[in-house]
Amino acid sequence: MNPPSWLNLRWLLLPLAALLLAGGKAAVDARGWKLGAPAANTAAVFAPTEITPIVLPARFKAMITRPTYFFYYSPTCGHCQTAIPEVVQLQERLKERLDFVAVASSMSTAQQIAAFNDVYGVTFPTVHDHDGAFAQAIAARSTPTALVVAPAEEGGEVARVLGFYPWFPGASALLIFKLWPNDGFTLAFPKDVYQGGTSCAICHTEEARAWSVSHHAIAYRTLYTRDKADDPACVGCHVTGMGQPSGFTLGDHGSKLTNVTCEACHSAGGPHDGVTVDASATCVGCHDADHSIAFTVEKGLPHIDHYAALGLSDRELDDRWKLLTSGEAPKPLLAFPDGASQGAKACGSCHPAEVKAWQASGHGEARSLLKGKEQRNPECLACHATPTRYTAGMPPETFLNEGVGCETCHGPGEQHVQAPSATNILGLGETCPECVIESVCTSCHTPQQDADWALQSHLTAIEGHR
Repeated sequence: MNPPSWLNLRWLLLPLAALLLAGGKAAVDARGWKLGAPAANTAAVFAPTEITPIVLPARFKAMITRPTYFFYYSPTCGHCQTAIPEVVQLQERLKERLDFVAVASSMSTAQQIAAFNDVYGVTFPTVHDHDGAFAQAIAARSTPTALVVAPAEEGGEVARVLGFYPWFPGASALLIFKLWPNDGFTLAFPKDVYQGGTSCAICHTEEARAWSVSHHAIAYRTLYTRDKADDPACVGCHVTGMGQPSGFTLGDHGSKLTNVTCEACHSAGGPHDGVTVDASATCVGCHDADHSIAFTVEKGLPHIDHYAALGLSDRELDDRWKLLTSGEAPKPLLAFPDGASQGAKACGSCHPAEVKAWQASGHGEARSLLKGKEQRNPECLACHATPTRYTAGMPPETFLNEGVGCETCHGPGEQHVQAPSATNILGLGETCPECVIESVCTSCHTPQQDADWALQSHLTAIEGHR
């Protein structure tokens, strides 16, 4: 079947022409990528669509006078409720090019349909598939399902141009690129309008996989677990575009802009000209001294390597995700100063009161909690003794007997003892305990080892020692 005249498939060189701006002059990094190289899934996104006839029930066929997007859904389906805001935005953007029709599943009630439309602002026509004929005609296996059809030629059937089984977050960008490859970037990523990371992932599949197992991917979740999701002092650095036109809105917990997604660093819509900016200008806006202890861009960038997931199996990705959501994933931005440990005696020469109080605490007696062979077991000592970066000539037993000493939390003190300064020892901050102190504590106080541990109830135990 020939494609309808409205669908321009002159796509072959268009995305490459748009993306390969740097040409052969672009610097190639160690892994072979260069500025302007197409993202991994670009070719598939811009591949031509297979257009096939589809026999729709007469009452639906009669509605199609120009290209039409059908959204098949159930008002009580959680996935449909998540998807519909993007569909409503898509309709507003494309209403001059596409008609939109919502089709409610046969089990839906009139009351449910009306409530769904009211809550989510659905203003385009809604039809109740009361006999299930539409679902059968399009072979819908689940909700939400979407398809784009073109008007029938005289005496013929309508044409299915695109099908989404199911419709998924970010699919709007794919739909636009497929239907209008000539101006897809302008339509899908209008200037200075946030689209959400799922739209970026349509082409940037490898980058999205790597991001999905980074701490940025659970940034908003961490606020929920601390009852901070409505605190404006915290939310801005855990979402995308807060305070910006079309950016995250405080309280919109289902927004596609929750978490630190692509556009938080690459700007709204992301530039597609291959030009990069200095990472420090972006990172330090949130990773400052009060919220990210000892952070530097040089230390941070390797941990958001966009290609870190290359070669990882789905099982390995799933394991990393479980570590993130359980709070057990390493927190790599916790960077202690270089040098050797000095022992509590050295710390006590300037901080006698703090050291005395600390040694009388549970931390100071942590090693005594170990029994028998546990007192020499490296896995146990990692959380029951001071890290063993020894000063030359000082026996390890000195550190073991200290229990969890000063340098366990503040880092090795060699540089600080030689030249006392706030810049060469790890201060644990006063502004945001959840950001700063908790990352130190939870390296040992994990759900598995200390299930009842909670930051706020233990802050008083370290008062005066930060």
